[in-house]
Amino acid sequence: MKAILTFDLPEEEPEFKEALNGGMFKYVLWRIDQHLRGKLKYESLTDCEHKCYSEIREELHKLLQANNLDIE
Repeated sequence: MKAILTFDLPEEEPEFKEALNGGMFKYVLWRIDQHLRGKLKYESLTDCEHKCYSEIREELHKLLQANNLDIE
């Protein structure tokens, strides 16, 4: 199966760039998730810090799941 995306340039330049850079967006989100995971797993955090990092990571995962996105 093949898929071809077509854009009318320059009118659809923003959409073209989003499609072109999708892999980089995924990588950046994965890096953020791994950074938060590392903070939670390996650093000595206050209860407040742990709660904040956990909530941010949970929200990231909820947003990814709600939009059927996978960063693994």
